[in-house]
Amino acid sequence: MPAPAPQPAPSVRVPTRPRHRPGGSFRYDVEGLRALAVLSVLAHHLLAWPAGGYAGVDVFFVISGFLITTILLREITSPQKLSLPDFYRRRVRRLVPAAAAVLAATSAAAFLVFGPGRAAAILEDAVWSFFFLGNWRFAASGTDYLHAGTAVSPLQHFWSLGVEEQFYLAWPWVLVAGIAVTAALRLTDRGMRVLLLLFIGVLCAASFAFAVWETANRPTTAYFSTLSRAWELGTGAMLAVASPWLSRLPALVRAAAGWAGLAGLAASVLLLSADSAFPGPAAALPVLSTLLVLAAGTGARSPGHNRIMWPLTNPASRYIGRISYSLYLWHFPVVVFAAALAPDTPPLLALALTAGLAVLSFHWIEDPVRRSRWLQPRYAARERGRRYRRPALEPRPARLAAAAAAAGLLSATLIAVTLETTLQPSDSPAAANPPSAAVPSPGPASQPDPLAAHTAALRKALGSTQWPSLSPDPATFTEGGRGAKPAEWVVDGCLGGNEAREEDPVANTGHCIYGDPDAPRDLVLYGDSVAMAYLPALRAVLEPEQWRIHVYTAAGCAPADVPQNRIGGAPYPECTAFRDWAVERIGQLAPDVLLMASFRYDPALASGAVSEAADAEWREGTQRIHAMLAGSADRTVVLSAPPEAKDPSQCATRFSTPSDCETRLPGNHGFRLDLESAAAAQGNPDVEWVDTTAWFCVRERCPAFVGNTPLYADAYHLSAAGSLALAPLLAEVLESPADESAGPAA
Repeated sequence: MPAPAPQPAPSVRVPTRPRHRPGGSFRYDVEGLRALAVLSVLAHHLLAWPAGGYAGVDVFFVISGFLITTILLREITSPQKLSLPDFYRRRVRRLVPAAAAVLAATSAAAFLVFGPGRAAAILEDAVWSFFFLGNWRFAASGTDYLHAGTAVSPLQHFWSLGVEEQFYLAWPWVLVAGIAVTAALRLTDRGMRVLLLLFIGVLCAASFAFAVWETANRPTTAYFSTLSRAWELGTGAMLAVASPWLSRLPALVRAAAGWAGLAGLAASVLLLSADSAFPGPAAALPVLSTLLVLAAGTGARSPGHNRIMWPLTNPASRYIGRISYSLYLWHFPVVVFAAALAPDTPPLLALALTAGLAVLSFHWIEDPVRRSRWLQPRYAARERGRRYRRPALEPRPARLAAAAAAAGLLSATLIAVTLETTLQPSDSPAAANPPSAAVPSPGPASQPDPLAAHTAALRKALGSTQWPSLSPDPATFTEGGRGAKPAEWVVDGCLGGNEAREEDPVANTGHCIYGDPDAPRDLVLYGDSVAMAYLPALRAVLEPEQWRIHVYTAAGCAPADVPQNRIGGAPYPECTAFRDWAVERIGQLAPDVLLMASFRYDPALASGAVSEAADAEWREGTQRIHAMLAGSADRTVVLSAPPEAKDPSQCATRFSTPSDCETRLPGNHGFRLDLESAAAAQGNPDVEWVDTTAWFCVRERCPAFVGNTPLYADAYHLSAAGSLALAPLLAEVLESPADESAGPAA
């Protein structure tokens, strides 16, 4: 019997994980789209043009949804199957190293440039951003009235990375669940894709509907919200699911779709503005335009498509697209630090610095780590059903870098918490610590004019070339200027908002009465945060044994009888109810003095009116409120709002001079004062209108401090110390008619 033929040795298949390239070939047009997106964002932030340049972020969202879903579908349907740990490791390798470098560099620069108060806030931003939760932090601070007027964080752009990473965290599970349903139904590949399209389409429709609702009711939160942005990534995912059916598109249709998409993107950045309803529904234009460009190139096998789409596929566009992630990461810290250190920095210089940092970051951090074996899949091959492992944390430099980043992040968190705790103001109620100031007692006419002395101090501040020893030091101002604002606001919660003791603004006024309960005279302070900022001076002026001060203030609720929205754009029906209650209560109380102050903030108008229409609305609302209050008090005094300033925590750096924090009165300052004073007089001829411009400015120049006192806590609100510095001026107002108390500065 012949010997049996020898059997061939079983072959060993060593699978390797291919680079994930949608459609089987590299997409030059996708790189070009990234370039277009990042250049739009950079131009918007550096040049403030085009107005809709922020839509570049939406282009990134669609691209991300498309690419990630393409990768996931390929892995789920491949023989190797999907490894979720490997998927998340790739996301970490791709995104974290460059982001960690920017966060570390920005945090270090913050401590070199700014004081510990602002630096600690930026460090907290870095911690939130490192864990890709920055969008929720910035949404919260953007709707917090305490933060109105504060400097923007150099890490605010990390909000979009938070949205993407939260999507990446949840999306594989959503997709696996959808495919599991199709597998249970034993559907073909075509049936699976149809069902997935329906499933994702329902999710996108729900997210889009929520975005439209949230944009109308909570626009600031909507802008940062993952739930309001998910539909943008979802539409890219739908295109990825439908990609096999796009391979049969004729070349002419591809060209038309691609150029129509480019035209739509151009229209997006040129036509959209800060007033657009974004993200719902206005983001539909850049999203659909991006889908057209992506669809045009999906399944295109001829090099002719790249030639047709030359604006995206040329070498310059492709390189910019390749480094677009690093460009995006570095650009905003450059913008913010340039504004703080050299406000007149030419945009081209800031762009050159951004490009240099991005090139270095890409070639030294982002690309080398992406190509390294750090956090690569733990298996290299299978042989006879046995899994062989290789080290998952090679090379050692990458391992050490990861450990250093983790240790640095922990240290940063501890530093931020320590500084925040150290710099926080006392939580003692303001009533327990009545403010004091050097207020001259009423005396003979020969007593020095307090306005003249104050004006001399303003002139001296304007002539200063070096910072005096300020108290409190703006370097110690905590986030939102909290440590510098009146204790009646941040501790007693008498302005409402997040610091309120009672959610209802009316109920919240119950504990906000200062002075002896048996005092014979009453003063009502009525208005918004501007009125609140005058409270320390008012308490320093009035003897507590003689006066009860009733504080009727609500955050972002000006007394003018106009429908208003909250900071952030949400409806504010409580403001109308509070105004109605205040008018009735003031009439019942019949105080000796009614002191009013507020800030005109046009974006708060529920009508959306601007320019002349806003002037008319404020004029009519001011006239109505004073007509309603006429006769309610023995005297009605209105203090004009302080001119808008610069946030001292931003402009008062370790390298700045007092002139860097100086501001000039806007051209419409006098017009608005005349409009408001005339409207008040029409409503109540007995009103005493006080133009406080001379309290802050000399010949249209306004310093940030007077003597050794910083006047402002942020761009809109007086510091508690600045308020006390005005006490002698306020004392003169309360002792004499308004037309004699505050004349224009010489």
